[in-house]
Amino acid sequence: MTRNVDISVIVPCYNAMRYLNVCLESLKAQKQPEIEIILIDDGSTDGTGAQLDAFAAKEPRAKVIHTENGGVSAARNRGISLASGRYIAFMDADDALEEDGLLRLYSAAVKSGAQITSANHVLFDMESSCRVPVITEPVVQQPLEIVREIIHMHRIYNNLWNKLYVRELFEDGLTLDEGVRIGEDALANMQLYLRARRVVHLEETTYVYRVHRQSAMGSISGYREAHMPMIRAMDGILRKNGIKERFFRDYLQSCIWMFEKEAGIMACMRVFNQEIRPLAAEGIRKEHLSKRDRRLYGLVSAGAFPAYYTAMRMIEKMTGRKWGIRR
Repeated sequence: MTRNVDISVIVPCYNAMRYLNVCLESLKAQKQPEIEIILIDDGSTDGTGAQLDAFAAKEPRAKVIHTENGGVSAARNRGISLASGRYIAFMDADDALEEDGLLRLYSAAVKSGAQITSANHVLFDMESSCRVPVITEPVVQQPLEIVREIIHMHRIYNNLWNKLYVRELFEDGLTLDEGVRIGEDALANMQLYLRARRVVHLEETTYVYRVHRQSAMGSISGYREAHMPMIRAMDGILRKNGIKERFFRDYLQSCIWMFEKEAGIMACMRVFNQEIRPLAAEGIRKEHLSKRDRRLYGLVSAGAFPAYYTAMRMIEKMTGRKWGIRR
C-alpha cells in the first residue's frame, strides 16, 4: 500500500560523516506527521554514503540517492523531483531539528492554510557546545514585503531550512539555480514567495543551525566576487517579474553593502559608477518608479550618487543617527 506522506524532507549530504549522525537522529525522532526522508549523497568521498545506507536500512521512512557531485542546489533539485509529500522541507546534513519541529510547522501550516510556513531557529556553536540565541528581525505577513526583506538578507526569510512549502509551488518546474553557490536559498525563496498567496510565521524555534569551522561562508576578502552571481541572478528575477522598479532602492542598497562589506565606504564609492550603477540601473523604467525613488535614480544615473552617499554616511557618523538608502 502506498503511504500518504505529509512532508518530504530533503537532505543534501556531501562529506558530512563527521556531523551527520546528529542530523539523522533528529529526523528519526520526528514521529508526527508522516514524513519521507530523502537523503541525497552528493558524490561523497568519505563514509557518508555508507552511513546513509545503514540508516535507511533501519529507518523505513528514509531512502538514499547516490549521485555524482553536483553541488547542494543540484542535490536539492533531485530531491524535489522525487518528493511525494503534501509539503516539502529542507535540511542541511550538519544541522538538526528541534523535538517535534516538523509537527509544529505542519500544524501551523494546516491551521492557517499557508503555502509557506516559516519559524525561528537557534545557533549551536560546536566548538563551545553552546546554544546561541538568534537575534530575531521583524517578520511580515505579505509575500511582496517578504521579497523586500530577502533582498536585504533577512535572517529568517533567506533560508530554505526553517520552512515548510506546499509542493505545488514547485510543480511547474521551479528549481534552484545550480550556477549559484552562495545565496541560492535567497534566490529560491524570492521566487517562492512571489508565487505564494498566503504565508505565516511561527514564533517558535524548530531548527538548530550548527556552526563549525567548515560551515563558515568564507573571508571578507573575496566576499564581493563570491556574492556577485547571486546579485546578478536577483536582478534577473526582479526584471523577469516586472518588479525591479518597486524594489529599486532595496536592490541598490544590497549591491552597495556587498561592495562596502569587503572594501569599505570610500573604496565602494570609487567604483560605484563603473561597477554598481550598471547593476542597479539596468532595466529600470523611470516612469514606473515612485516619486521618491525617481530622485534617487536621478542621482544614480547622473553619476552624482557617490558624493551624496558619502556625505550622508558622514552625517550618520557625526550625529549617531542611523541612515541608509532604505530608511
